[in-house]
Amino acid sequence: MTHTFFLDMIQTLRAKEEIILYKNILSISALEKENIILFLEDEYQTEALDFPFTPPAFDSAAALWAAETVYYASQFILFRENDETKMEDYFPSFQFDVTPATILSVDLCFRFLPDMLRQLSLIDAEDSLIVILEKYLKTWHFSGINYTLDFKEIELEVIFSNPCLQQLYLNRITTHKNIPLAKLPKINQLLKANFGIFEETFWPNFKTLNVND
Repeated sequence: MTHTFFLDMIQTLRAKEEIILYKNILSISALEKENIILFLEDEYQTEALDFPFTPPAFDSAAALWAAETVYYASQFILFRENDETKMEDYFPSFQFDVTPATILSVDLCFRFLPDMLRQLSLIDAEDSLIVILEKYLKTWHFSGINYTLDFKEIELEVIFSNPCLQQLYLNRITTHKNIPLAKLPKINQLLKANFGIFEETFWPNFKTLNVND
């Protein structure tokens, strides 16, 4: 019988923000990958109904890569009898460009990485998996707005290239009150324009932030 551990884990994560852990890292069948893509595309299309402006297209390769990354990371968090020397084999570099479409498709699963990293830090703050996952979040920082990163080093041009992604990015900054991002000059200006006369309602004391040089 074909197992559905991968699909079950991602479906549970998306529905309940909970992770199902398995004793061993298992291979993922081609059929299960196809089912994951179909599931995530449906999730994306549902979310996109509430997106501002015109949503970028769903990117199946990016969504699948992110789902696999989260699946394997969850197993390594607790089950280190899995061969740690081969850990990097489970976290290959992505083979696609960083675009508005890939950013939003990756975010379907990567939005859960910050909480996973915080749990991992409680277990072992020196864990080598933290380095791997934080490196991913620096590239896919839309998913890491609620995590402590060096936002001065991130690439923002792709965010500003798409009205839908830009607005979603600003909304998430506002939701999580990410001060380092809000202090970046261009983002600060965009947030001010967003807030208008309701600045104090959306972000009390926003005007007291010292904008970076």
